[in-house]
Amino acid sequence: MSNHLQRQEIRLSDPTVVKDLLARACALVGDIQHAMIASRDGLIIAADANGDEEVAIHGSALGAAAAGIGDHFTNLAAHGRLQSMLVEGDRGCVGVFPVSTALLLIVTSAPGVTLGRFSAAAKKVVAALQSPES
Repeated sequence: MSNHLQRQEIRLSDPTVVKDLLARACALVGDIQHAMIASRDGLIIAADANGDEEVAIHGSALGAAAAGIGDHFTNLAAHGRLQSMLVEGDRGCVGVFPVSTALLLIVTSAPGVTLGRFSAAAKKVVAALQSPES
């Protein structure tokens, strides 16, 4: 397997550290309104949801469901493992990114962000999470 397809493990010894890492990544990248790390079964691990608990709780559960559906689609089409699941609404975007074998990153865009800008911004958050030392 090539290096760009290998998922990095994110250490979760302290969810507060992960929450701070999410907040720093979102502040650096811009165009992102909410970011959450959730387990594959939808349990919220850490969130930078700007005080919106509903987005954090429901977003983690819906993100896990979306990742499951995305896994089935990519398997059905024989396209390998799911790398991301992006949804574009008329006022913004939502993305689900498997960041390890057990964890998902769920991000929402700021209002009015296009799918192209969102995709680039969300991938920067993924990269920031996978190399937190930088």
